[in-house]
Amino acid sequence: MPALSTIHDLAASAHGEETRLKLIHAATPEFIEQGFRAARVQQIAARAGVRLSAINYHFGGKEGLYLAVLRYHGDLAITQQPLLSDSALPLPDRFRFLIHSVLLRMLDEQQGCRIAQLVLREMVNPTAALDDIYHRFQQPQLQQILGLLQQILPEATQDTLLRCTLSMMSQCIIYVLARPLIVRTSPHLLTDPGWLEEIENHIVRFSWAGLMALREESHA
Repeated sequence: MPALSTIHDLAASAHGEETRLKLIHAATPEFIEQGFRAARVQQIAARAGVRLSAINYHFGGKEGLYLAVLRYHGDLAITQQPLLSDSALPLPDRFRFLIHSVLLRMLDEQQGCRIAQLVLREMVNPTAALDDIYHRFQQPQLQQILGLLQQILPEATQDTLLRCTLSMMSQCIIYVLARPLIVRTSPHLLTDPGWLEEIENHIVRFSWAGLMALREESHA
């Protein structure tokens, strides 16, 4: 039988991890709604149903909690929605898979991932966590996108590939940033049955046509 001290340590570890997750889940909407600087640790602790001191104990303070939230959602995005599909698939299918994954990360609230909203907040008002999330999450993901685009546009320069990436990502991000405008102008775009698939279809058609035009130019 395990020693009583071992059982106690395991129970304490499990309880500690449960508290950490409670705080991460409670802090996520607070950081998205208020941003890092305006977020209130008292509100986060209350949402999590734990003592305020638990934030310092588990994360060393507000900064550590914020970094943990970013890392948690970054890892969740990669696990739930990888950007790259089977390399044996045709390039158009792999490109669609990429757009599909990005949109799910950004717009599908059932996924539980909020990395898009958190990163957009961070971009508007950067903190010391920006370098960490860039090197840990954004840069590796960017390299995956650039690698796929390089196969679609083998003669393109790195600058062109980056501009293509920015154009594609912007089309996805705008549905997050412009949601209040869309709701007031054409709410059905975000509520009709199959709305997410319709957004995907449009972005895929629009972007693929642009990529093919660039490829034709390179062969002219």
